[in-house]
Amino acid sequence: MSSQTTTHRNRAAVLQAAREAQGASRAELADRTGLSVATVSRAVAALMDAGLLLEESAVGPSGGRPLGRVQVDDRAAAVLAVDVADRHTTLALVDLGGAVRGLERLVDPPEDPQARLGHTLDAVEAAWHAAPRTPIALGMAIPGPVQPDGVIDLAPALRWRGIRIGDLLRERIDAPLVVANDANLIALAESRWGEHREASSLVALAVFEGIGAGIVEGGRVLEGSRGFAGQIGRMLLDARPIERRADDFGDLETQLGSIGLERRAQADGIVLAGGDPFAALFAALDDTGPAAALAHRVLDEFAVALANVSALLDPEVVVLAGRFAPLADVIVPQLERRLAGRVLHLPRLVPPSTGEDGALLGAAAVAIDAFGPLERLLAS
Repeated sequence: MSSQTTTHRNRAAVLQAAREAQGASRAELADRTGLSVATVSRAVAALMDAGLLLEESAVGPSGGRPLGRVQVDDRAAAVLAVDVADRHTTLALVDLGGAVRGLERLVDPPEDPQARLGHTLDAVEAAWHAAPRTPIALGMAIPGPVQPDGVIDLAPALRWRGIRIGDLLRERIDAPLVVANDANLIALAESRWGEHREASSLVALAVFEGIGAGIVEGGRVLEGSRGFAGQIGRMLLDARPIERRADDFGDLETQLGSIGLERRAQADGIVLAGGDPFAALFAALDDTGPAAALAHRVLDEFAVALANVSALLDPEVVVLAGRFAPLADVIVPQLERRLAGRVLHLPRLVPPSTGEDGALLGAAAVAIDAFGPLERLLAS
């Protein structure tokens, strides 16, 4: 083995060990890699010069000389993360630590589904080439179930069906890429970068025009046989939907998604002022009349869904995401009261801790994973 190959291998081992340790001394990196401290020190110096590692000083347990702790510089690379939401598309460059580093764009797409597809592909390609430094990978969130190969079977809010968006993106961008369900990505972002990383089981309830859930067990997204696990919007609230013609949206989201909520309010003669029907409806909780009655029925139905989820999954944490995120202070005590005594273990109901666009950060997470070992940065 040549000395150049040995040097590259040593630097790769140190880089990976530093990433796994999330901050370690040279001696600790030597223990992790089996290399000598002198070899680790040379590798660290080279990796710092390359902008891949940084060093922070910390005082040792007995005081005295500061101990240098080495960690991966999250700014060493960035991925392009894309959140294709119901009515907008967000694109951003996100670094290895989950921080948005620039190129954040919110675009209003056309309503026609084919026009929206072309618009999305064009926006992604333009953002990729406009980045100050070429991203290392691409991650995209979609409001609907996505197969592992990037095929969108059905995204009702976008009116996309059978779209091979992974292949369409690969025709334009030569880099690792992942397309995944938005609720799954919200859950992944919470479990990786949020305040509930230690939770053994976490469910993200994503309420938009449709309703989905992302499930994380032991730090991994539970996807099911075809990547469709967590589609609670397709749960049945009762037996009546069995006799009706199936719709693109599932029964639960037809009743409880934002479009269904507006339809139900209109049928009851309720005017929901403002841009958020959930905020308008839940503002009437303490009133009397049709709006308050509908608000309580809606919360009852969400409690039924969460009781079923709890019976099947026994989650430690349920993150209320999407339209529910800014309303958590109102919604949490209402749901807790309804669930108490009806589930064996009441999960913690919490708002997102990673910000409102967890799907974007989740898309970044799967993109970073798709890139693979950081040693690839040594050759990029």
